[in-house]
Amino acid sequence: MADRYTKTETGRAEIRARVHALTRTARNLLLIIDPSRDGANWVSMVQGASAADLQTLVDAGLVSLLGGPSVAPSVPPAEPEPSATSSAAPTTGSGALEASSLSYSDLYDLLPSLAKQHLGLMKGYRFVLAIEKADGLAGLQLVARDLLAEIERAKGAAVARSARRALLLP
Repeated sequence: MADRYTKTETGRAEIRARVHALTRTARNLLLIIDPSRDGANWVSMVQGASAADLQTLVDAGLVSLLGGPSVAPSVPPAEPEPSATSSAAPTTGSGALEASSLSYSDLYDLLPSLAKQHLGLMKGYRFVLAIEKADGLAGLQLVARDLLAEIERAKGAAVARSARRALLLP
């Protein structure tokens, strides 16, 4: 279980639609898992989780080995049309969150890692939940704005600038 896992498109859709009858521990594991740590680390962070829960997620196509096949979603993710997202520019206290060159899926994958890296597991988990609830690219941009503000509050302007660069923002 030293392998790193990532959510598949099916896993992202599952978080929104709750199609599979997952146990509480398996669902919690699905919510937090990302490639920043190996599977054993994620399992140890969810109280009551076991390797069987991770295997359940793999067998259902909700997570895959990093670099492994991505399973098509059984319920398509809600993502607005590109023209609808181009005018949505969330703002922060220091100005607009400029449009990043990151796609929806890139932003979706990067935000949880930034949240956990800069805010820790507990505060980061709050942002993971917000990311999962976000509706399309515009929603993720709003979460990114809030995350950058929280990083600046918790870690200072220099760390927030570093996080902005990671999001490919000036």
